[in-house]
Amino acid sequence: MPTLDEIFTQIETDKAVRIALPIIGTTEKKRISCVYQRTNPPEFILLFTPGSLPVDEIDMNRKAAVLLDIKGQNISLAADIQEKITDQALRLVAWEVIRHEQLRDYFRVDVSAPLVARPALTKDQEWSMSGETVDVSGSGLLAIFNRPVDQGEPVRVELILPTGNAEPIEAVAHVVRSRKIDENQYQIALHFDTIDSEDRDRIMACCFEIQRKHLRLKVQVKNPE
Repeated sequence: MPTLDEIFTQIETDKAVRIALPIIGTTEKKRISCVYQRTNPPEFILLFTPGSLPVDEIDMNRKAAVLLDIKGQNISLAADIQEKITDQALRLVAWEVIRHEQLRDYFRVDVSAPLVARPALTKDQEWSMSGETVDVSGSGLLAIFNRPVDQGEPVRVELILPTGNAEPIEAVAHVVRSRKIDENQYQIALHFDTIDSEDRDRIMACCFEIQRKHLRLKVQVKNPE
């Protein structure tokens, strides 16, 4: 794995990157495309399109994760947010290269994929419901279903990823939270408790592929004054 110094010698200014930004009052991170500006490594500035940066919601006491693509390789950096320069710019300081096994705890990727959930334990009343993911990581997922599930309840999920082979991924997870967002629509967060290591690797490979597509997109920003 490259060191911080090696990474900063290879990052070009004006390079499109993605940030997982900590938000006050939630463990979820907001993922935003932005542009890297070189200053004094490991310090750097990220520029955002107008209106994309939730300035008042940023949790300055927690670390952000920045994902970039260097010569086709996904690199992730853990960084402290030092300053909100403007409503379109942040100053950060990188302090660690995130290892592959840590990525599932840092990044959730916007993924729309079909899944089915069933009770993991035998019950008198069996149920099954189909849904669609909102985002996915190596440690869990967020999905939309047409009925709620109690917090803490163990469920068995079957997920078909939009990339790679169509073989379903099966895992046992528990409900972290469940909230109603519309009539007959519930947003349910699931944390994987039991999942095959190969299936977790398939999820991470899918996340990497989708992140690379995000990073290839041109990001239009204005320089901060």
